[in-house]
Amino acid sequence: MAGGDQGAAFPERAAVSQRRPASHKKAGVSKTTIQLEPGVLDINALMPRDRCTLTVVAGPEAGRVFALGAEPVLVGRSDECDVCLDDAGVSGVHASITRSAGHFHLVDQGSTNGTFVAGERLEGPHRIQDGERLRLGMSTLLRAELHTRLEQEAACHVWESAVKDALTELHNRRYFDDRAEAELAYADRHRVPLSALLVDVDHFKIFNDTWGHAVGDEVLRAVARALADTVRREDVLARYGGEEFVVLMRGTGREGARALGDRVRQAVERTRVPHAGQDLQVTISVGASTFDSEHTYATIADLVKAADGALYRAKAAGRNRVCHAT
Repeated sequence: MAGGDQGAAFPERAAVSQRRPASHKKAGVSKTTIQLEPGVLDINALMPRDRCTLTVVAGPEAGRVFALGAEPVLVGRSDECDVCLDDAGVSGVHASITRSAGHFHLVDQGSTNGTFVAGERLEGPHRIQDGERLRLGMSTLLRAELHTRLEQEAACHVWESAVKDALTELHNRRYFDDRAEAELAYADRHRVPLSALLVDVDHFKIFNDTWGHAVGDEVLRAVARALADTVRREDVLARYGGEEFVVLMRGTGREGARALGDRVRQAVERTRVPHAGQDLQVTISVGASTFDSEHTYATIADLVKAADGALYRAKAAGRNRVCHAT
């Protein structure tokens, strides 16, 4: 009788065989019948739930994940905060979260619009519970979850996979589109300038055709690093598609856009990509556009289209230069 038939005729044998260690497997017994649960699940079950993960449920950058460990963190709109929330209704330093005796405690730091749990404004320290919703100001809602280290790493990986470009490790087009609409709405509401840079690698096809796509990929990574090292932390930088990159700069007018455009152009011009004993030089062309009191755009697509027109003029004028939309 075949091994599978024995299990059907004698169910108690099948139950016993599932508990046997791998070294006692019988011939003819399917591996799936006796396979143990993956070890990682057992390890995770034994790990302490000593990490707190905050997920933005509502507000700018919905879906973003912040990983908290043992160190105290500041929550707010300021760049000095560990959990930085780009919401006008959130104070510069809005709240703090600390861990003591294995528990996480939330404290409002005198914010203007308050910190709320279950609809109640906090007046003192609050011990965070697993699955709890935390509201900062009027529109930012966070979900707090208590995780093991493995669970927290998985949650962060899912978020980064959704918003990061795998090749350059910059944000992707989806992330840019989500952030950009909020940035334009903010600029329009508060009457502050908003500038965009559209960056294109000069003669990129030559790198691929002459030295191969692996070198082309390294060129894109090198340009991405130069851009990331040059723009401000608060600027939105993303790979826009192909060999194009985009930068969005809140509070930056026309002159500031030209200046930053030239800084990134020079940073890339200094970049060398080593290949087969030689250093390949890379240059970029940059188109800029600005939303301000003189030039308004109804949508982000219009703002980027204006930058694209300026980029076309930079290419036509000889490349490796910056042009601003008129």
